[in-house]
Amino acid sequence: MEIWRVSRKIGLIAEDTSDIQVVDAILSKYMKQNEYKIKKFVGNGCGKLRQKCSTWAENLFRQGCEHVFVFHDLDKNNEGSLRALLEKKIPKKMFPDSLIVIPIEEMEAWLLSDSNALKATFNLKKKPKHISNCEEIKSPKEYLSKLIWSIGKKRYLNTAHNKKIAENTTLDSLRRCDSFLPLDEYIQENICI
Repeated sequence: MEIWRVSRKIGLIAEDTSDIQVVDAILSKYMKQNEYKIKKFVGNGCGKLRQKCSTWAENLFRQGCEHVFVFHDLDKNNEGSLRALLEKKIPKKMFPDSLIVIPIEEMEAWLLSDSNALKATFNLKKKPKHISNCEEIKSPKEYLSKLIWSIGKKRYLNTAHNKKIAENTTLDSLRRCDSFLPLDEYIQENICI
């Protein structure tokens, strides 16, 4: 007798579609694609995300999501202040199965963590230099663009390449980013059990 496993629904709230695609690629490192389904809300920037995240989280839980993740780049903000603002909008007491993730400075810093992934994604002749602390890079999106151009004379476009880079990036590389660790821990302890 075959047992059918129902896909778990995971809610994602993020600033843009490429962030959703990156998170989807990351989730697929923990589970098979048929083991989860993503429901999402995209803020198209941080302003709308901050304004609507509480309502969106409620909607996602109402739609049957078991877990909801909110992704908001730190950019030039103070992490403590930004986290306090988001925790006020999505309090753990009201949303116990939620997690606020704040990549430092942008999610693209996570993508800089794996030189092999960059080489493979852009079919570069040589591997980019290893960056010891990707989260110290100022404006990682622009840095990534300049890096890819300087090594391979290829154009980087976050909407086209972030998902591919994330698919090629290893979890060990991502775990070098401190802001990734709460997501890693949450997934291992609450989803992949």
